[in-house]
Amino acid sequence: MAIDSFIEKEPYPRYQRIWTDLLRGKLKKSFTLEFNKKFDSKQYTDEFYSDNCPRIERNTIKLLKTVGWRNEPYDKQHWGNWLHSLSPYQGRMTPSLAHWLVKIFSKKGDLVLDPFMGVGTVSLEADFLQRRAVGIDLNIYGYMVAKGKFERKPCDYYLNYLTNIEHIDVSKIDITDIPTWIQAYFHHETLKEIVYLNRKLSEENEWFLLGCLMGVLHGNRPGYLSVWTGCIIPMTPRSATHPNYRPDKDKPEYRAVIPRMAAKIMRMYSTGFPLETNAKVLLGDARHLELADNSIDVVICSPPYYNTLDYVGQNRVRLYFCGLNKEKQDNLRQELIQDSKNYLEDMVKVGKELKRVLKDESLIIFVLGDVHRAKYSINTAKEVSNVFQEELGFKELITVNDEIPLNKVVSQSKRKKFDRILVLKNQK
Repeated sequence: MAIDSFIEKEPYPRYQRIWTDLLRGKLKKSFTLEFNKKFDSKQYTDEFYSDNCPRIERNTIKLLKTVGWRNEPYDKQHWGNWLHSLSPYQGRMTPSLAHWLVKIFSKKGDLVLDPFMGVGTVSLEADFLQRRAVGIDLNIYGYMVAKGKFERKPCDYYLNYLTNIEHIDVSKIDITDIPTWIQAYFHHETLKEIVYLNRKLSEENEWFLLGCLMGVLHGNRPGYLSVWTGCIIPMTPRSATHPNYRPDKDKPEYRAVIPRMAAKIMRMYSTGFPLETNAKVLLGDARHLELADNSIDVVICSPPYYNTLDYVGQNRVRLYFCGLNKEKQDNLRQELIQDSKNYLEDMVKVGKELKRVLKDESLIIFVLGDVHRAKYSINTAKEVSNVFQEELGFKELITVNDEIPLNKVVSQSKRKKFDRILVLKNQK
């Protein structure tokens, strides 16, 4: 089938144009963003401290208390580099908070560890701020996306890669073995294209492009490949027999993968970033760090929330395309630190490893959320601080309460919600 026939099948004129311009080598000139993101590179060159204002504990704590990430321009929803948006992840730290914590508690050249990296937000900000970074996570989806953020090549390389594919012979792709719960999200020809590209990119270790594919996999706009659903949490599609079924949202339609990935590439490169990086990411367990003793200058991370977020179920569609069927996803869920019964015990195991790899007098900065139940709440930061001090010999310097604006809280409850920023010092 001629490529023009494939383009004609695409129902949205925007993506017909993108595909045509891609093949003609004109996409870099013709592409327009849905909205422009302001990016001030000066925020990545100015340091909070100078020789006249040294980085000492009282100064760092004073600056932390200002919660500057809640002020302009950092309070904007899409602040920061577009690369942070390669693919979403439930419960990730905001780039602006990561930026501030890295800038407050480290200096250029320091080695920053995030043992619960998710999709690499802290590591990316540390890299942009000319620190060295190590990110680790057990969730293979998070690892895949984070790795894509640091496997950087020129934009033209990726556009040419897609151009050279031209079209996909879906007649050779068999999707009969794919579970019906996955098939419900996609038009069958779109699904065949996803399967083809996912295999090809995985075999060729094209991590950035895999991240782009994960990023456009499902959502609620024409730029995504699925039926109407959440771009972070994939709500189950409604069947034709559902009383609220809407054909315009719930019936899968063909959506071409290549032009949507091309658009994703252009968005990611729109704010620019250096191709060189001093960061690495690892697929691993924070309870068993494969890092040298006394090698880390600072730990900055957001540990798993205390049995409040399902990091497997909420990423189930993307995890499937990372090679995890439901059985393997259930196994991953058992491995992750999120069971309230074992949470503190597991965090002590993490703490022992952090104490081993941290330099003496170095700091841990944990961003922890409270747990809310019908009749009570759990201050996770307080509980973690207690066991780290009593069992591991860390010293708490401060806990700063970062109130989350109600318009950014998923729950309909009007109860105030906080992230608590816990700062601990390693004392050997």
